[in-house]
Amino acid sequence: MLVAAFPAAAQGAGPKECRTARNADLPRLDRIHVRDEFRVFYTLDGEHALPDARDANRNGVPDKVEDVATQLVVGRRIFSEVMGLTHPMRQVRNARTASIDVFLLKMEKGNGRSYDEATNYRLGIDGPQGHCALRIDLLNSHSNQNVSPAHELFHQYQYGYTMFKARWLLEGTARWAEYALRPGVGAEHSLPGTLPALQAQVFAESYAASAMWNRLATLLDPEGRLELPPDLARITYVDGSPVVHDNQLRGAAFMKAMFEALGPLDRQVSARNGWAAFGWKEEDQRSPAHDAEIFRELLQLVRALAKRSGTASTSAEMEAFLALQATLP
Repeated sequence: MLVAAFPAAAQGAGPKECRTARNADLPRLDRIHVRDEFRVFYTLDGEHALPDARDANRNGVPDKVEDVATQLVVGRRIFSEVMGLTHPMRQVRNARTASIDVFLLKMEKGNGRSYDEATNYRLGIDGPQGHCALRIDLLNSHSNQNVSPAHELFHQYQYGYTMFKARWLLEGTARWAEYALRPGVGAEHSLPGTLPALQAQVFAESYAASAMWNRLATLLDPEGRLELPPDLARITYVDGSPVVHDNQLRGAAFMKAMFEALGPLDRQVSARNGWAAFGWKEEDQRSPAHDAEIFRELLQLVRALAKRSGTASTSAEMEAFLALQATLP
């Protein structure tokens, strides 16, 4: 079993020791499929058995499992190789991780979950000392080509860059990222131009906040084309359908710049509050007390990019949006 090695970044605060935890459900996933740094765990028996274990190409791996691994590899290639985002395992926070472990489970709620802290679950297959890994859970019954794997993988990229976990930020931009694989571009609406609109359309939302991110992406990058390597564009699922539907994704450079700005910002917050760089409490990571500060960082970036483009900054919509800087609490 070969797991790709990714050297850690050599800057910033050092990582915490990889914590050890137990989860009764995980050892029940008695089968594993490895693709590059991804280890996909699943089972054909018991409570978490795959509802659909068809193996159309008869290679010994259920199509469901193979398609999940394929989507993850494609997502990683787009996010890292095409967009230029730093791989989660290369981030200082995750310096001790050896893989991204993906568990196909019967879940009571949602299509997936991505965990922000590298953990050693002592699964047995890694020997008595275990194995430090990033973790993604996926619903074992969603359609094979559902984009939840790529969505949850993008969360791992986010966690590598920043400790902030405001849902309008994380879920809004992860929904934007789905369109790296999905056809077309995401829905958008006019940017908020008042504090009440900002609160209602952005801070109070999670997935629906993607409408603001999509609108910014359109204004800053109206052409929105990814330069996909030909081999990447041709990758298919087991049934022959494409993993990537087109090369449209507005705002890729903008999104990269945004997350690169958030790392230094959360280090400032850590220093101000006396928190360990990667040791924030969960409630502090999610606290709405950070919303205004994150949004100020966003406005500064958008103002710089809009000025550079020379077109977006001339619209009344953008001017009202940027004017929020003076009214934020």
